[in-house]
Amino acid sequence: MRPYDSKTSLVSPEKARENTEREIDRLLGKAVYLQRHAHAAMLGRCVLGADSKEDCSTEGARLQLNVWDDTTRREIVEDGTTGCVAHTVEAARRTMADPASRQIFLAFAHGSEGEAVARALGLESADTEQLLNGGLTLRPEHRVS
Repeated sequence: MRPYDSKTSLVSPEKARENTEREIDRLLGKAVYLQRHAHAAMLGRCVLGADSKEDCSTEGARLQLNVWDDTTRREIVEDGTTGCVAHTVEAARRTMADPASRQIFLAFAHGSEGEAVARALGLESADTEQLLNGGLTLRPEHRVS
């Protein structure tokens, strides 16, 4: 690292410090995200059912439910969103009942696992395709389920 030289520097020391702090925050956030999600996916365990007293099936433990409200994308739970079919369905139902939820998207849905979630939610084929491929915008009929 070289000392600050006003003749050759493109940004001020304050701006460089702000940029560095912002980048560190971003990288730490990414590290926490990867630690939460990758660990569960590698172990093939359901994070959504981590507090469940019943044994949780690890079938489809790679399903990840993403939720958008009016302004941001938010995750279902603090510790991660990776879950099995049964717990993903439970989380999706809670989300669909929440009036703040605007859109849901089931990511990392492999094969029939995503379709099993959609069937359990009572979604039609067009809604299932949206849920799995780009995000299902929730309508009043979805809120009833």
